Amino acid sequence: MAFKEFLLKDENIPVGGEKRLMPMLDVSKWDRLHFHIGSGAHLPIRGLYVKILFATLLDIQRVILADSTIWYEDTVSEREFIHTVPSDYDGTGFVMSVPVVAPHIYDIILKNQGSSDLTDISVAVMAQEI
Repeated sequence: MAFKEFLLKDENIPVGGEKRLMPMLDVSKWDRLHFHIGSGAHLPIRGLYVKILFATLLDIQRVILADSTIWYEDTVSEREFIHTVPSDYDGTGFVMSVPVVAPHIYDIILKNQGSSDLTDISVAVMAQEI
């Protein structure tokens, strides 16, 4: 069974602006998530910074956060769930595919670090069951 949910639809992010989605989604039954991030206005998304935070609940009020993983099978290098779109990028969107490293998606942070406003930004998350 597939999973798809829109976390943000058609939002504008001004230069220097930030959107925090805070979905607190239970993603424990998937092994990989695909975040499709882009502009519905088909405009370049130069300078868009995206950070994905996973969480493990300690209790009702506290969580342990993670925005990276250290993968020991292939290498011992840290892989961050962070991406900044280059300033010369002409594309209107991209997909961030990340392994599920904790039971919940705690937050997706979007920042406009570019030189122009970002228009009609949407974020969808997709997965397939293990």
